[in-house]
Amino acid sequence: MTLSGFARELAELRQCLVDMGGAVLSMVQLAVEALLARDEEKAWSVINQDKEINAQENQNVDRAIRLIAMNQPVAGDLRFLASSLRLATELERIGDLGSNLARRALALVKLERQGSVMGTTPAELPPMAKEAASMLALALKAFADREPLVAEEVLVMDDVVDDYNRRVRKMVMALIYDNGHLAAWGLEIINASERLERLGDHATNLAEEVIYVTQGKNVRHKY
Repeated sequence: MTLSGFARELAELRQCLVDMGGAVLSMVQLAVEALLARDEEKAWSVINQDKEINAQENQNVDRAIRLIAMNQPVAGDLRFLASSLRLATELERIGDLGSNLARRALALVKLERQGSVMGTTPAELPPMAKEAASMLALALKAFADREPLVAEEVLVMDDVVDDYNRRVRKMVMALIYDNGHLAAWGLEIINASERLERLGDHATNLAEEVIYVTQGKNVRHKY
């Protein structure tokens, strides 16, 4: 393969990852809407997209491995290809989180239909969901635009999401302690909050990969 051919395939792989990231972001945003509005149709729409994200992961990993094997890349190209393997996996896991959030929405709808005792959605949950989704959007923008400074913004946002998660859990546990009938509802809310916290973690991982690819600096485990 000529150098120009290799460069073209690298660009195609990058675009495939950008497209996968866009699909995953849409899944997460729709899942959040389904969770907060108890929207069954949106929840199923998210769940039905999960297989396509899995297929994209496999395709992008295969592309990266083939390019490494056939071209013996060095320096920045090797960093990008090695990072692509991790990015594809991170994006697939984020898709799984979106699907899981959608399933929490369906579980809450089911509880409502059964007439189960439901508590008020914690005030912290909507801004937590917005912050986590914003982290993901910024991380994907940083990758698409090759902007390490944008990636660094994502890293400092993670503590905010973690704090929201602690507050939601504390509030829900206090409600369950006072009224045991809220246990089923509370478990779903805590589960959703924890998935949003994990979303923040994965967005952080994406941002760290951007810094690694663009600057050659490994900042994993420093934040």
